[in-house]
Amino acid sequence: MYKAMIVDDEPAIREGLSSIIDWGDCGFHIVDTAGNGREALEKFGEHRPELVIVDIRMPGMSGLEVIQNIRQMNGEPFHFLILSGYADFNYARQAMGFGVDGYLLKPVDEEEMTLELKRVRQNIENEKGDGKWGSPSSHERDWIEALLFPVHGEHARDTVEPSQSASGQAEHQSGGGKYGQQPALPALDWSSYQVVLLDMRIPDWDRQARQLAAKQRLAELCREQGRGIVFEAGIYTGLLLPTMLKTEEDAVQLLAVWRQELKPWVTEIYGAAGAPVDILGEIPRSFEQALRLLERAFLFRAERVMLPGDLHGWETVHAEMDEASDRATDAPIRYAEKLYYALDMANGKAATRVIKEMEVQFPRIYRTESAIKAAFAQAFTLALNKYAAGQEHSRTVLEEHSSLITNVYAYSTLGELVDHSLEHVLQWIGQTDTGGKEIIMKQMINFIHGHYDENLRLELLADMFNYNSGYLGKLFKSHTGEAFNAYLDKVRIERARELLAQGIKVHQVAGRVGYANADYFHSKFKKYVGMSPSSYRNQVQKNGGTDGC
Repeated sequence: MYKAMIVDDEPAIREGLSSIIDWGDCGFHIVDTAGNGREALEKFGEHRPELVIVDIRMPGMSGLEVIQNIRQMNGEPFHFLILSGYADFNYARQAMGFGVDGYLLKPVDEEEMTLELKRVRQNIENEKGDGKWGSPSSHERDWIEALLFPVHGEHARDTVEPSQSASGQAEHQSGGGKYGQQPALPALDWSSYQVVLLDMRIPDWDRQARQLAAKQRLAELCREQGRGIVFEAGIYTGLLLPTMLKTEEDAVQLLAVWRQELKPWVTEIYGAAGAPVDILGEIPRSFEQALRLLERAFLFRAERVMLPGDLHGWETVHAEMDEASDRATDAPIRYAEKLYYALDMANGKAATRVIKEMEVQFPRIYRTESAIKAAFAQAFTLALNKYAAGQEHSRTVLEEHSSLITNVYAYSTLGELVDHSLEHVLQWIGQTDTGGKEIIMKQMINFIHGHYDENLRLELLADMFNYNSGYLGKLFKSHTGEAFNAYLDKVRIERARELLAQGIKVHQVAGRVGYANADYFHSKFKKYVGMSPSSYRNQVQKNGGTDGC
């Protein structure tokens, strides 16, 4: 059972959490509580609990300062859960950059906290099994996180002079009093340093375990190559590497390696590398550049790790577009008009050209992912509405193609958005071609007449012809004047009349025309013919084998 400590300036919170949670069931026991930050640091040194639950806002020393001091003075991978009021919600989210395991809003929900505790317990067990507790690498991770995410100041360059040597930096950072100590600098003898940030896309199911396994594999790769440190960077995973990403070829090869190695746990990886720096104190500059790049991952097709030159290119384009920004606000309207004409003429080449132009121009006009997606959604909405207005079944058209608009917000990159949207539009154009429809309807009718005795379903035919079943049903009814199931029943009943005239038993006829249930066949036959199958057979045979009805 692991040790836990509660830190909160409100006695009611400390007592409440101690009593309402079944700590034993979650794998923890409360070793102590603290009412402020300084008391928390003293008691932490006494008990060294694996988990600290800490209020983010306390008088004197904040929860973030408590976490930072514990990380600076201790090498083990201790875990933290933050308690926060609603007003501090955004502040709590920033704490994720400190390697915090999670945050809980007050008043704390018992079920939610129980789930969080069990998740943290599993992480601790995995770390202990992997030998991370007591590992020298944890000191390196703590040093990097302290450098990149200091409690005071914008970044560590405020406390480290660029001209200092590594030993000078270590001496400078090791001072400062009991609560301001920095961990000793790791012994890195690289000629230059580079930060790479990875945005690993992981399925929601079993997310925590997959994320941990992926990071462990990254750490193993660093150990195997004898270089590199993996660290936490908020929602991203960071790597401090000796400079190894200088060219696009390097960026392609390294991303390919990471994708292959992390494939069991990660669905996609987006990476960004900051510019190389020559001294340890300048590592935050490389980190900040990688972060700015990764924030633009939506614009990238993820064929390689993004490099500093990519950032310069985008910022240059945006600077050039600033003067024309007012004139560009009607861009979605203009492209919607072009797309509408392409749809109306069923011209796939024209539609492709329009959407590809949008891929190039919208990022030049709109700076953020949300704004670019909104522009695509607006253009698609206007084009779809105008097209549907000129159709006889406008509502059906809107329902059939509304996913073109709603899916815009689901794509991770601009490339995915364009590729999938273009695929939808080209399929749409193929369906609106009159000649194509006539051919497909003829094929469907021939298929029904040849396979009426099988378990035919509209969904099956839709899959065969690569159509949406609802849309195919509308086309079929428009072409034949009857719904699919009604048409199929008529074909079956006509064949049943022929078989009954030959004197075949009713239940045998039912099976031979595709009705597994004889009673159901009986009701369908009576509906269309006006009498029961047996009565029909008797009447036909009485008339000498000819249909007298």
